[in-house]
Amino acid sequence: MTDRIAFEDGEVSFIQETFGGLDTAELTISRDEFDGYELHLDIEGTVPLDEFIAKVGPGGYELDLSSFQTSVVEVREADSDTESNDIEPLTPSLSQNQRSQMPPIPDNKNLETETDYRFYHRLMNNPDSQPAIYRRFIRNEVEIERPRFDRWSERQGFEPETGGSHNASLLVLERIGEIERRGRGENQVIVWVGE
Repeated sequence: MTDRIAFEDGEVSFIQETFGGLDTAELTISRDEFDGYELHLDIEGTVPLDEFIAKVGPGGYELDLSSFQTSVVEVREADSDTESNDIEPLTPSLSQNQRSQMPPIPDNKNLETETDYRFYHRLMNNPDSQPAIYRRFIRNEVEIERPRFDRWSERQGFEPETGGSHNASLLVLERIGEIERRGRGENQVIVWVGE
């Protein structure tokens, strides 16, 4: 699976990141080798163009596929049914990243309300709960602007505009010391500070 596709100097690079961006695998193909590969795409969702296309360097561009609700992008050798062995499958989807790949959840000594405790309980007991999904995503991003985070969470099926659980999930992560929300409104930035 590919997270990003970069175009530069007559070459295309298919880049996979491990969870949190701690390691990468990359396959670079020059223009004269294009006929030896096929690209399998299965993408669902919508994303603003400024999140999808980024300029990298003076003559290069990059497509960021990680913002889509679901995306499977595989590079295959022509006339092959399997993904190219040049890139090992390093990055499982967000839903497949289990708690074992995350740091331990801090204790609950700073929780203040009944809602805090309820959402902390969800975080501890269900790796697919809203606070657990938010925790993995924010850790992966390290820093994300609030409007982009809200768009992403809406694509995941949550309700950032009307759902109280959206803010409660963020608040419990803030109270256990794993995130900080800096700024207000459209200028807010969510920052992972948990490690």
